[in-house]
Parts: sequence; structure tokens; C-alpha cells
Amino acid sequence: MKMLLHICCAPCAVAIVEKFLSERDMELTGLYFNPNIHPREEFDKRKASVIAMAEDYGVPVALNELNQLDHWQNSLTAEKPGRCAYCYAVRLEEAARYARETEHDVFTTSLLISPYQDHDLIVRTAKKAAARHGVRFYYEDFRPLYRAGRERARGKHWYMQKYCGCIYSYTESDHPKKPIYFTENNL
Repeated sequence: MKMLLHICCAPCAVAIVEKFLSERDMELTGLYFNPNIHPREEFDKRKASVIAMAEDYGVPVALNELNQLDHWQNSLTAEKPGRCAYCYAVRLEEAARYARETEHDVFTTSLLISPYQDHDLIVRTAKKAAARHGVRFYYEDFRPLYRAGRERARGKHWYMQKYCGCIYSYTESDHPKKPIYFTENNL
């Protein structure tokens, strides 16, 4: 089976990657598409960790570097859950489109590992995107793998972010007072 994994970040993806690689008959490809991440330096740090993970595990990853901060700010409300719904839709729509274009049998997303994301909204949004693009969405509740993924990322000295990525969560997180983990690999 050809599986496309939409990857939000390495800490969320690594345990899922390990799970899929341990399964027989699985051809895994990653897609890093996150135009919501702000500022650009944050996007680049997360991307560098995804590349490191892909190299460590021998998983090909497509990098879509679209960054649309102006469009993002003008297209969504500052209130949850509306902005999260928009963010999920943009990313999962692209994952479904890319899965179809590259002839993957199925796609899923590392967003499903986070206990901080709206799990049900992600699933509903992914299913709609899958139907629009004629590709299957693979659902699994990956949240039990969350701690293992974070521990693995720490052990590999990958960048560990302190907010979901969008400009609104950046300001809401009181980010300047919350240090971001830096290691020799992502300075």
C-alpha cells in the first residue's frame, strides 16, 4: 500500500513513521505542507527537523514551501475553532490532492497524534478532502503515540516547538516568555 503522511512536524510524525515502517507492505512518503507556520524562521526550523527525520528513517518527503502569511491573516477569523477549521482544510485539501496526483492509495496526517488539536474536526475535514479528490483517508487515533514521539524527538535533538504554528497561536502562547528548545542541530 502506498501511504502519504501529511507531516506537521517531526515530533508529531516520528512515532507514526516508526509504526508504519514496521508494517508489511507499506510504502510511506511524507508531505511537509504547513503554510500556517509563522514566522518564517519557525517554518524553517520545523522543516529542518522533518528533513532530519526523513533522512534518519529513509522516508522520502515532499516539501511544499508555500508560505502565505498575508493570505492567512486576511482569510480567517482570529477566533477558534474557525481559524483551526480553515487551517486544517487548507493542509488536508493539499494532502488529498497530492496523494491523488502522486498515485498514493491513501493519506493520513500527523495532526492526529496531538492531544492539543481538534481530533474530530481533523477527521471530518480529511474525509471531505478525500472524497473531493477521489482518494482514501486512513484514520487511526495516534494520540497514544504522542509521548513516545516527543521522547524520540528529544533523544534525536530535533527542534521542539512551543505552539501550533499560526500567528494567532504564536501571540496567544505568550511565546516570548516560553523558550523554544534549541539544539546544535537547529541553531
